[in-house]
Amino acid sequence: MYSEKAKKHADACRFCYMCRHLCPIELVTGKENNTPRAKGLQVSMMERGMKMDKGSAVTMYECLLCGACTADCVTGFDPLIFIREARTHAMLEELTPDFAQKVIDKLMETGNAYGAKESKVNYEGIAEEGETLVWLGNAARYAVPDVAEALFALLKKAGVAFAALKDEPASGCELGDMIGHVEDVRVQAKAAAAAIQKTGAQKVIVLDSHDAAFFLHECKDWGIDLPEIVTATAFVEGLINEGKIAPKKVDEVVSYHDAARLARDMCELEPARNIIKAMGADLHEMYLNEKDNKNPENKACGSFVRARECGSSIMGQMKPELSVLLCEKRYTDLLRTDSKILVAADPQATEALRLSIPEDVEYRDLFVMLNERI
Repeated sequence: MYSEKAKKHADACRFCYMCRHLCPIELVTGKENNTPRAKGLQVSMMERGMKMDKGSAVTMYECLLCGACTADCVTGFDPLIFIREARTHAMLEELTPDFAQKVIDKLMETGNAYGAKESKVNYEGIAEEGETLVWLGNAARYAVPDVAEALFALLKKAGVAFAALKDEPASGCELGDMIGHVEDVRVQAKAAAAAIQKTGAQKVIVLDSHDAAFFLHECKDWGIDLPEIVTATAFVEGLINEGKIAPKKVDEVVSYHDAARLARDMCELEPARNIIKAMGADLHEMYLNEKDNKNPENKACGSFVRARECGSSIMGQMKPELSVLLCEKRYTDLLRTDSKILVAADPQATEALRLSIPEDVEYRDLFVMLNERI
């Protein structure tokens, strides 16, 4: 059975087409099944007696959980609620698609979607206890370690005393995306919180926006105690404002990609842009950005709520071919501007956007770029 909240949202979404043009998965597949409306209709039908089948389960996993639909809904409904619950049902009814099950198995066994046993990050000289802890997340630890190492280097240059866990546990965020926010996910979240508390940290600098949003929202809702949580972008912006790091200025034109959870879940839009401007770059916004926002209700987050998502680590492991299509679509947005340089400030975005970089175009991770300028 679905929760009353999920049923309410599914029933509201099943007859509404207003967000279909914003779904990044539907835009690259052209499949009506991939729209939030189609998913809502299926959940509504299941509540009225239709059995979930393998096709319906596949549909529920062909979703980034990026929140483009939710953020643009003027009536306040949230398809992610019933999509996550549908994934829980698929698991309980043993209908989870093979491409998703293999990722779930890796998350349960190793805590990461890659099935990796050891992090690729160089932790030499970094303490594991201290008042300030850097939380890297799985993408930085296993897929794009240069991003983690660039952040470490920036903090050292700024004279920040910090710690990082060589055996950083899973936050629970990725497992929650795959099977819904069930007890197994809360167990992972509690273990992560316990590991953080053990370091003596009073502040946690979180590099991966998925983990940051999970700590600030789900963990808070569950009453899981955590120290102050700050995103890496906001923290590094503060270092620049305080004069602790001073980047070399280079006159160039760049565009910035907003990571979905950084922009939509946490309404953080300015820190990364301010860092780019501190490096002397001329920022040319891509299609669907804050200048396109005509809805005063969205002033808190700007209209980056509408910005197209480029993919995620989970989707990259589930359906790599789909991740490439999402990546290519985002570069199409870039090429509509005067810029040939795309910048992002999230490890999962970096992992996704490095999949298929067009000729004569450059991709840069914000932290790597900044570290090279200091």
